[in-house]
Amino acid sequence: MSDPPGTETGAAADERPEEPYLAAAAADRWDVLRYEEEPEPVRRAVPAGAGSAIVTTYERRARSRRRLVLALVPIAAVGLPAAGWLLAGTLGIAVGAVLAVVTAAVIVRRHVGEDAEERTDVPEVVDASADGATARSYGLENEATIAEAEAYLDENPREAPDLSPEEALDAAQQ
Repeated sequence: MSDPPGTETGAAADERPEEPYLAAAAADRWDVLRYEEEPEPVRRAVPAGAGSAIVTTYERRARSRRRLVLALVPIAAVGLPAAGWLLAGTLGIAVGAVLAVVTAAVIVRRHVGEDAEERTDVPEVVDASADGATARSYGLENEATIAEAEAYLDENPREAPDLSPEEALDAAQQ
């Protein structure tokens, strides 16, 4: 039994790019993000307007991780001297206290003194609402995805998002 005309199955369904990329390809607007990765930064394009939401999400996650790490300071301040006392008595308390101070200092210096510009775990929007040619000039990691979306829209103009490109991008952001 065959599927009714117009329905997608198997490989045909897999070939269709994601809706936000279709919307962005229709609008030809992209946000270019830079991720600091070794050995060199990686640049990715996302539908225009989605870049700031991605950066905000990464910033929230980074703050959460910092809070979790900073919660270790009181645990180290109590736990290391207590462990030292259990293992070596009075001398162990002194050694544990010194280790606790050093551990706390390292944690605080590394995670509290970190400036927003120095953080490498949060991407940066390097170009907002750039056209496709400008976005590609950055040497994007996901350029193939953008090209697939544009080619798909060229071949299937009826598959363009039902909304205007701007409305589709707004919907994709939410």
